[in-house]
Amino acid sequence: MAKNEKKDWSQEVSGQIAVCKTDKTLLELWDSLKPASELFPAHIHAAGEKAEMGERSLIRLNMLDYSSGTGEKTVSVYANISPEEARYVYSALFCHLPDFAFSQDKIFGEPDEKGYSIVTKLQIARYDVDQKGNKRNYPWYVEIQNGAGVAVRNANGGRYCKKDSYVCHRKVRMFLSDRDMFVMFCRADSYIRAFEMEYAFRQNRVGNFANLFHLLNKEIQKVADLVQFYGESDGLRKVS
Repeated sequence: MAKNEKKDWSQEVSGQIAVCKTDKTLLELWDSLKPASELFPAHIHAAGEKAEMGERSLIRLNMLDYSSGTGEKTVSVYANISPEEARYVYSALFCHLPDFAFSQDKIFGEPDEKGYSIVTKLQIARYDVDQKGNKRNYPWYVEIQNGAGVAVRNANGGRYCKKDSYVCHRKVRMFLSDRDMFVMFCRADSYIRAFEMEYAFRQNRVGNFANLFHLLNKEIQKVADLVQFYGESDGLRKVS
């Protein structure tokens, strides 16, 4: 049997926006942004519309815990946040808020044979001092849980996890400094802005290009008509 070809990861295109590593854990922000449908250009970001095949524009948070080892021993978790939520976290960093809290619970996907759907839980918080009143060197706390639960629909058609049905499968937590956290979400903010600039003016650029093409086509036609006219004039002079 032929051996699998080894990938040259140095040549692979990465969607990683920013990463922070310690000797035991890793947190990275990943590009999952998607443009809005052409029917909703002002949205810029895909928001799950039918024309967008239900896709949403997101920033993915991946976390790894390799304190017990690498490979199969590594614990891997993820959670998704919207571009606006990423900026919400960045605003707290930019404003140097001493205390901050953001949490998110999501349940999605088709239920398995036991009726359980995928659940992701995310918690991002900043605590300026510890329980003894001492200033923290690593005030930011990020935790992601991946598990399963029974989905229940509310009156608005949304879904939430049935009480006491949640089962945690994997969990990773990490403490970060102000600087590390700022660098990560500053890069995310810059990347989101670049994405929005690209797609917000996409229709304008397409229209401008179409107008330019039409103008150039007219000018080229004028030149072609002049060449044909003078060519025919020279032919008439030679005949006479």
